Order: sequence, then C-alpha cells, then structure tokens
Amino acid sequence: MDLHIPSVPHLVHIETTYACNQWCRFCYNPNRNMKINLGVIDKIVESIYESWVPHVYLIGGEPSLLGAEKLNEYIELLSKRSSVTIVTNGQAYLDGLSGKLACLGVPIHGLENEHDFLAGKKGSFRTAFDSIKKYVQAGFDVRCIPVLTRVNYDQMYDVIKLAKRAGMESIFVDRYEDGGVGSARSAELKPSLEQFRIALGQMIDARDDFGIPVGWGTAIPFCLDERLLNENMSADCGAGVTFCAINPKGDLRLCNQSEIYYGNVLEERIEDIWHKSELGEFRNLSWVEKPCSDCFVLSECMCGCKVDASKSDSFCIDYAVRENGRFCEPEEMHPGEEAGYVFPEEFRRFKLNRYARLNTFHQEKYLVTRYQTILLDDLATSLAKQIFSRTTDEEVLVKENFAEVDIKEVRKFVSTLGQVGVIDFVED
Repeated sequence: MDLHIPSVPHLVHIETTYACNQWCRFCYNPNRNMKINLGVIDKIVESIYESWVPHVYLIGGEPSLLGAEKLNEYIELLSKRSSVTIVTNGQAYLDGLSGKLACLGVPIHGLENEHDFLAGKKGSFRTAFDSIKKYVQAGFDVRCIPVLTRVNYDQMYDVIKLAKRAGMESIFVDRYEDGGVGSARSAELKPSLEQFRIALGQMIDARDDFGIPVGWGTAIPFCLDERLLNENMSADCGAGVTFCAINPKGDLRLCNQSEIYYGNVLEERIEDIWHKSELGEFRNLSWVEKPCSDCFVLSECMCGCKVDASKSDSFCIDYAVRENGRFCEPEEMHPGEEAGYVFPEEFRRFKLNRYARLNTFHQEKYLVTRYQTILLDDLATSLAKQIFSRTTDEEVLVKENFAEVDIKEVRKFVSTLGQVGVIDFVED
C-alpha cells in the first residue's frame, strides 16, 4: 500500500515547554519540571518558519507560561506562512495576544467537579471558562478540546452545550490515549467501548441540537461504531503522514506520545528528516496486525491511535481494537458527490481572508486556510496566484483567463474558495 507523503508535514506541533501549571490525570507530559529554554524554542520556530509548514500548533506542557509577548513573537513570524494555533489550559489568560493567531484550543473536560478532578486542580473549571469568555470577547476563534475518559464520557452533551454558550467555534474531543505518565491511571481513565459509544451519541445529538461543528481531535478506528462513517464523525490524526511533533529540544517524532526520534530540526531541515528512510518502518505498514491488516479502509483509518504505553517505542493498532476486536465492517470509502457550486447571475467581488496563504515553496502547491491545507493543480495554482496578487473582481478574473479556462470553471473555483474560507465575498 502506497501512502502519499507530502514534502513537509501539513501540521507540526511545537512543544514549547513541558512545564505546566496543572496536574491533569491523563497527561502524557514526561517532565513538567523542565526549565523553559527560550533560546532553543526561538531556533525551533525559526526552522519551521523557513520550511513553510502550512499549520503550526504551539503547545506544551503549558505555552501560556512563555507569556503573551514571547508567544506574539512566534505568532507574528509563523503567521506570515502558516496558520497558527495555541493550545492552552486557560489557567493563565494571555492578554494582548496577536490578532494573527488563527485559533485558541482550550478544554472544558466536563461539568465543574469532573473538570477539576481531571485537571488535578480545584477551581480549574471556573478559571478556564473565564479565560474562554475573555478570548471570545476579544474576537478570537476558540475551540473546545475536552479529553474523553470513563470519568466524563456521559457529559459530552453538557460540554458542547457549555462551549456553545461561551461562544466557542467548535468542539474536537480527544479520546484518552493510554500513553506517557497518564498511563499509570489507565484503569481509572480509559473509556470502555460502550462508554465511547455513549459519548459519540451525545456528540452527534449536541452537534445537531446546537448547530456547532463537533468532531474528534485524536485518531479513532472507524470500526468502533457505524456512526463514525455514517454521521461523518471519523478521524485519523495523520501521524507520520501529514503530522509530526517536535519536543522542546528540537527532536522530531511521529506524534507527541511516541518515544522514537528521527532527527533534530536544530541540526537538519524538517524536509530532510521527514523523508528519511527510517520512517519507512512506519509508513510501509508492515507492523499492522489483524483485524486491521485486511481492512478496506486501512489507508484512511490507519488503525486509530498508533502509539500507546505498550508500544511507545514502536507502533501498534489502536487499544480499542486490540481489546474489543472489530465491531463493524466499514466498506471501502469512495469520494463523495461533488458539492453543488451555486453562483449568482451577476459577477462577485471578494477580498482575501486574512488567514489565507498561498504556499508555492514546495513541489506541491497549497492553499492554507485557517483550518485546512488544500492541494492545488497547475490551473488552480495559476488562478490562486492572480487572486493573491490583488485580483478581487470575479469579472476581471474571468476575462483574464477566458482564452484558456471556461467561464463556469473560473466561477466554480471562486465559489470553492468562498466555501473553504480563502476569500470573503464583498457586498456592493
């Protein structure tokens, strides 16, 4: 099976520090007493900037410990080429954050008692909720990122309701992963298959009731529940294919839970590390066992979470499949029907969305939006270049390309850019 590996990962997590101001029970963090070395993080950020990585998350530990001034330095630099997100526990409000930040991820793990229990800190819920409201009032997109455990599995509807009330833009649930120091509490935290299904049902109901995007932030095996595909709730993290993590020393791993290091971005370009032959041990999928090895959707599902406490120095199929087997038999996935591209009779005017970037640095050409990386063919690249060079009138774009491109194709492209958030249409 051939996996397409892009020139650089589409998403990189930079672990800015392992220091933290909470003691979350599920945390993988191996060294929360590690001193913050800003000089090293400066060089890591500069390296990622030089490589034109489409999406960058600044995470921890707890990145707010670096302070708003230092984080703004990183945001201002990286946002020239990347969409930048900060993941924080919300215990220290970052006043004066740069408006170039695309998103803030802040967790509400459950109702107050359950949140405080999981966070290991009395008052954590109220402090986090206060920070969330301040960030929303300041105009930031704030995403809710709860961790699903056996403690809070039946509170996902309430969490999403709270997130909606606070003005958060979406909810992406991270299922508890059995790795790092948190694995010592596996029996206390790991949700059963039935608990997972209850949580999934609540997520679907809340999504429909509150009209807010809801999904998974971690990889979930498609075969755990038929609703994952039927309700468009499937997720793969992209570890080792489109995603990687970099620790506070610059070491690159396939994900935050992995203990395999493939190189250091302070010594090598991330492009060179990303294409090392050593990563073939993961990408050739020879480690995949049954029932995943003969699955129709292996290349899309990729076995759910591929690293946990038992295999942090290698790879494995997801613990839920190992422990429960395959619940359903997902059929081979087929591309959905092309979305309807409706455009009005009159031509439209538009402006570039402030988070849109055109990335032509690599062999592949990308449009980078606030939350997506979109691969472009030659024609789309040509049209995108014209738009990024200040062509903001659909009629002008049509006339400039009339000899080579059908008018409907140009207008369909403009509609697509509006749908994915590259452009915003302007009312006359």
